[in-house]
Amino acid sequence: MHGNLSGIRVLDLTSEPGFLTGMLLGELGADVIKVEPPHGDAARRRPPFRTDLPDPERSIVWHAHNTSKRGMTLRLDDPRGAALFGDLCGHADVVIENEPPGAMAARGLGWDTLHARHPRLVLCSLTPFGQTGPLSQERGSDLTTIALSGNLHCTGDPDRAPVRCTLPVSHYHAGIECAVGITFALIARERSGDGQHVDVSMQQAMVMPNIGTASMAVMTGNRGRRAGAFIRQRHSVQREIWGCKDGWVSFAIRGGPARIPGLIAMVAYMDEHGMASETLRGVDWKTYNHNLLTQEEVDALSAEFAAFFETKTMTELFDAACTRGLMLAPANTAREVLTSQQLAARNFFVDVPESSGGSLRHPGPFARTHEGDAAASSVVVRRPAPRLGEHTDEVLAEMGVSADAITQLRHEGIV
Repeated sequence: MHGNLSGIRVLDLTSEPGFLTGMLLGELGADVIKVEPPHGDAARRRPPFRTDLPDPERSIVWHAHNTSKRGMTLRLDDPRGAALFGDLCGHADVVIENEPPGAMAARGLGWDTLHARHPRLVLCSLTPFGQTGPLSQERGSDLTTIALSGNLHCTGDPDRAPVRCTLPVSHYHAGIECAVGITFALIARERSGDGQHVDVSMQQAMVMPNIGTASMAVMTGNRGRRAGAFIRQRHSVQREIWGCKDGWVSFAIRGGPARIPGLIAMVAYMDEHGMASETLRGVDWKTYNHNLLTQEEVDALSAEFAAFFETKTMTELFDAACTRGLMLAPANTAREVLTSQQLAARNFFVDVPESSGGSLRHPGPFARTHEGDAAASSVVVRRPAPRLGEHTDEVLAEMGVSADAITQLRHEGIV
């Protein structure tokens, strides 16, 4: 059960945008302590819930993103609570926060103060637009940060407004960047002895999913535009998402050394079922260049592929892709993820016991470092999401606060 970050203590002050960071560090073995206000994190009150009635202990959002953490309550907007947190930092290696720039400093917990008092502490700040720059003081959400990253510009149908993903992907991309930045800061600390301030912008983190689009625009002058289930080529638009019997698959009729073998194999697959025309079988794939096709030629090719895909299920097509070397992938929904043979074979989903009895099934750790028993891996889901204030007494006792003092703090509403 020992992980790469065993012995590292992390204080997690984040709200929903930063939840994933602490969860990843916890799966790596860090002792992550989720610090909430006494009334609880707002995510606890967000539906859906595991029951028909709202319950702060049964929010799916909370349970999904706060495993592998302990939990305590502390009122940081009270000077006594802020002072207690400053003391707690002396027992920690990392602090993660996603307050607006300057908010932590206003409490006496900014980088300059923390670094002066605890030179080895690593502080990670996650904000929509970073700590500095022209937008640093602006409010931002998942929608605004993916829009200003350029990511939203290319998603959706061309004749409609752009669309964001169902889930807040900027939280996840930025959360991973935070975890990576913290890890490197800890490695650097081993050499220098000093902590660092890791500054992560959700907007900048979302530039990376654009892949080459942003840099190519500088060279070509083409900013791109929405194409829906299609991709724009020099003389045509070509379908990338195709309907099948029970869902959708991703497949491209683009050429190039990486894709031509898959196109040849796909035509052979279709021919075995009597669904490849003489014209399709006669394509000279050695000279095939999708950039030079007219729209009429693209439509003729597409009609044959589309008709074939409609006769197959997602599973049938994906199995064929794996055995025949087709560059095809299913467009999975939660239904397909839950029934995935691959995920089942590697025991990806794990049952995490709850302190109240029973268990919850969770996605497993992001990596498997041991070929045998999953429990032997150094990256594991270590505990369920904490109940409100579940470990407050335990954490404070570890830093030397007496039971009487804890009772008084609770009476005064500090914890």
